[in-house]
Amino acid sequence: MFIEALVNQDWLSGIDIFWIILPLLCCVILAQSRSKEPKRGTALETVSESWYTIQDIETMFKSIETTVAEWRKESDEKRETSEGVPSGLKGVFGRGKPEDRFVVMETIPPRLYVMSDPTGPIYFELTEVVGGGTVVKTTFNSNLRTRMAKFKAGLPLKIPAAPIGNICSVCGKSVLPEFSLCPYCGEKIIKE
Repeated sequence: MFIEALVNQDWLSGIDIFWIILPLLCCVILAQSRSKEPKRGTALETVSESWYTIQDIETMFKSIETTVAEWRKESDEKRETSEGVPSGLKGVFGRGKPEDRFVVMETIPPRLYVMSDPTGPIYFELTEVVGGGTVVKTTFNSNLRTRMAKFKAGLPLKIPAAPIGNICSVCGKSVLPEFSLCPYCGEKIIKE
């Protein structure tokens, strides 16, 4: 009723309509941007996983570099296609430019690969196994679980058998009988 009364006024011009619609537009943009943010009180957990692959440590490190480059490219392409007038207005109203994803922070080839992401840091720690293969330990935020699962699905993984004696079931290295955690990969030692 109020809007109808305003529209029927003779003094209402295109500029006046703009000033009436602008606050409504701002409210819609703000509501949309808040709906994409994680809800307060729902903390994302940090996940650590270890697995054994038959690839040597250098090949595995290069595989991680290649995969992260693909993730970054995919993220950049997604950001470019989603930019438009609403995202431009978000920048005006304080949202700013979205943070870059999968930014390499530190590398120590072929042992460590650390990335920064708005979801939290991502770590790849590699340990060479005597006799061949590599143990990869990843630490990441739980919302990247699907991405990591797809990464692991593309690797030649092996599941080590139960340990015989004092051998770690994950990395296959010998450990002392009094150890409850493997000093090489951090996994819990299964004692028979």
